[in-house]
Amino acid sequence: MIRVIDLDEDGLTTQQVLDSLQSCEGAILRQKGRVIARIEPADETDFEDETWAHAPAQVARGEEARRRFQQGQSLSHEDLKRELGTDSPQQEADQ
Repeated sequence: MIRVIDLDEDGLTTQQVLDSLQSCEGAILRQKGRVIARIEPADETDFEDETWAHAPAQVARGEEARRRFQQGQSLSHEDLKRELGTDSPQQEADQ
């Protein structure tokens, strides 16, 4: 079960953070009865994923994709599957 830490006026201690990271579930932080954050363990892959996702080039690609989508310059999933030839009932059953 995930640990819930209620923050008091002193805030979160380093030991509470470290204790929370010993569990694969991490912890939920609450302040004044409201959930405000989640702490969870991470590894190098998580760090690399976050770094990549927030890199300026990746952010620009995402913005361009959203712009093209809003202008109707994209394919629906159904059209893409049809274009790639992956929309047959037999192929879906095999998966």
